[in-house]
Amino acid sequence: MTSRQLGEHGEYFARLYLEKKGFDFIRANYTTRHGEIDLIMQENDEIVFIEVKTRSVESAKAYGRGADRIDIKKRERILRSARVFLYEETRLTKNLTPRFDAVELYVKKNEPKKLYVIHTPCAFGL
Repeated sequence: MTSRQLGEHGEYFARLYLEKKGFDFIRANYTTRHGEIDLIMQENDEIVFIEVKTRSVESAKAYGRGADRIDIKKRERILRSARVFLYEETRLTKNLTPRFDAVELYVKKNEPKKLYVIHTPCAFGL
């Protein structure tokens, strides 16, 4: 599995995981000139912008957690893209509070259907 395929696999399962937790799906892979937001979902009265990081367990042991890769530049790109989305979708979002979560997924190379999930609400903010 290529790293791109692993990322797409992770985003798909992150969405399923969050939907099972009661989140409502709004959009995936929202792209602006500032960057991309992996998932946009709604939980109660919050609009949640989610960065998904998928890694193999072996890679995480060698190089660290996926959330550690959400550096200040990445956060700034997500925040700018979120502002664009909030502006463009004012009717949809005007009564919602924005929140920024991270979802980390870890998969063993020899067990690609078994995922370990870490969901961090409010991973970073405005």
